[in-house]
Amino acid sequence: MPEMRRNPITGDWTIIATERAKRPHKQPMVNTGSSDGEDYSPDCFFCYGNEHTTPHEVLAYREKPGTPDSSGWTLRVVTNKFSALNLDDEFCIDNDNPLKTCCYAHGKAEVVIESPHHSLNTALFPQQQIELLLKAYKQRYITLAREASIRYVTMFKNNGTPAGASLSHPHSQIIATPVVPPVIQAEIDGAGEYYKKNKRCVYCDMVKNELDDKTRIIYENDEFLSFAPYASRSPFETWVMPKFHSDSYHKLTEGQLKSLAEVWKAVLYKIYKGLDNPPYNYFIHTSPTRESTDNFYHWHMELIPKMTIMAGFELGTGMYINIAIPEQSAEFLREIKY
Repeated sequence: MPEMRRNPITGDWTIIATERAKRPHKQPMVNTGSSDGEDYSPDCFFCYGNEHTTPHEVLAYREKPGTPDSSGWTLRVVTNKFSALNLDDEFCIDNDNPLKTCCYAHGKAEVVIESPHHSLNTALFPQQQIELLLKAYKQRYITLAREASIRYVTMFKNNGTPAGASLSHPHSQIIATPVVPPVIQAEIDGAGEYYKKNKRCVYCDMVKNELDDKTRIIYENDEFLSFAPYASRSPFETWVMPKFHSDSYHKLTEGQLKSLAEVWKAVLYKIYKGLDNPPYNYFIHTSPTRESTDNFYHWHMELIPKMTIMAGFELGTGMYINIAIPEQSAEFLREIKY
């Protein structure tokens, strides 16, 4: 029988269509990188030797000191050349007409060029490179959050053309906005209400419940847990959450980044290997830059493979139909050797 499950944070409902659930089947590779592709493409903006084709780098890691915007880097962050946002004009909302609220497209968009290797899938990076990637997210968050007008910094990756990627070179993005996105606000509101009623963090309670239940755990170490959420919106949706309470990603220590890199590498590899390199989106949900959420919010990472298509029901209701049972999805990924 189908089952409806409720997200304890936002109150959103998901329909788990158990009668349609099937064991995973192979998905076709869709331009998401591999282990044996070319390591350089002369036409790629992000490859070695083409640094002059991108805006100036705002962050770069190099094994040896070098000139900015030159080769020799292991990871590079640049301003998005085709950004719809910029910080040139002051942020000001025009709401003279209640039906026409607007403002200048204020903010900052950046591209994280994750590796010099043109076609290496992020899931196949050495763990040290994953750690550099997570460190870059933290450093850029801290820098962008210093802008007085910025209220939220989003860190995300589109992997594969169906997931929204326009270039095959491994990269992810960071976008800073002067408003808190509605999805984040809904999480904050829900977590705040839970805290008022229970005097506990809902995310910490989720971690404890997953550790006690064990059926939805995918991979864990001493500090971080990856699992299929109880009310998963789609097949193989995966969350990673610190086992310790922390409201903001940028508060991670170097040791915690290393520990997170281990779990994130395992998640990416299991998705890559178990689902035959599917397109996916991942993102980091963290606290806004100018709100105090210390007691009740809990940053986390979400990864959603593109296994199904959002259609009329989802778009029209805001509810999701998941054709895979989260416990079975977690079991399948858990069994992928890593």
